[in-house]
Amino acid sequence: MKKFFFKILVVLTYILRLMLILLPIAWIIVNAKEGGWRYGFTFIQNNFEVALFVSFAISFLISLYHALSFDVIEGAPAENYLKTSQDVLVSGNVEMYHLASQMQENTTRYKNVVLGDSITAERKVIFLPPDKIEINMENDKFAVSSRPFTKYWFIDFGRNFLNVKEIAQLIKAKSH
Repeated sequence: MKKFFFKILVVLTYILRLMLILLPIAWIIVNAKEGGWRYGFTFIQNNFEVALFVSFAISFLISLYHALSFDVIEGAPAENYLKTSQDVLVSGNVEMYHLASQMQENTTRYKNVVLGDSITAERKVIFLPPDKIEINMENDKFAVSSRPFTKYWFIDFGRNFLNVKEIAQLIKAKSH
């Protein structure tokens, strides 16, 4: 029950954040129309309440899709729920160069894979700049992190968690 209320609270904060971002745009669009809007028997006023409703409706749909996309992937720790920047620790005994070469071979997903003290890569994203991936060794565990192209991007529909989950599966597959 705690987890359910936690998820509801996180989704509500996402709705509020997105609504505050969309409200000025909705207010401009609603106010830009001269006079009322007529659709059948309803009459839509040009006022703040309509802009508030439009921004809430769009925010609700996007946030709900974000939450459902994240839940479909499954397996996220509670502290990572709906976050775009993902950090996980993965146990495994694969060599870093094997992991880097596997990522380099997968040109449909990764680009600019560089092996140094750590592995840095970019995950291809459709219509957006690539996500940034970094893999380090910390106390015999792999620290895998995936971040969007900017820290201000707060809705990614679970894409960065999927990135760390796929890399964790690569690490665990070589461990057995």
